Amino acid sequence: MAHACRPILAGYPIDPQCGSDPTDAGLLHLTGEMLADVPSDEYDETARADLVNALRTELAGVPAFTTEVCPPIGNIAGAVLDVWPEADTVALIERIRTAIRTTRGDEALVHSGGRPHISLGYSYGSASSDPLNSELRNKVVPRRAPLFIDRVHLLDVAWTLDEELSGWRMTWEPVAEIPLGC
Repeated sequence: MAHACRPILAGYPIDPQCGSDPTDAGLLHLTGEMLADVPSDEYDETARADLVNALRTELAGVPAFTTEVCPPIGNIAGAVLDVWPEADTVALIERIRTAIRTTRGDEALVHSGGRPHISLGYSYGSASSDPLNSELRNKVVPRRAPLFIDRVHLLDVAWTLDEELSGWRMTWEPVAEIPLGC
């Protein structure tokens, strides 16, 4: 589904996070939570290890599961695939939040990602979403796709100004991978 969206998104001010190949699905992700108490460079190895251990403990009883992503939609932030049914995903996010509260406190939880979704790309300018959504609706089939969730990645995320885009670009470095149910 993401591959089918790429050529359509190319005509809009949406950074698909996929590099130079517009057919590349790119760095698709479903954000579980963001740590917002301090910048990531202020987390020392002990703080990172504590968080990884808390995530492993909290997620040990969560089995892998399959849900779906729904049709793509353009919005003010870019383009997304909503996750539905969302009950298992929301429960997983709450477990992630519990692990963060345990190690970092409530002050680390200031983010609200809204409905669970996978970002296809982020806006760096403005355009009407009406023609974008019409193209996505008419050209992207199938309208749903299975999504298998079997792990959580802890990432060090950075936003950098990309002068070529005249906008911000997200990049990340892996910190840890936590399999579900282990």
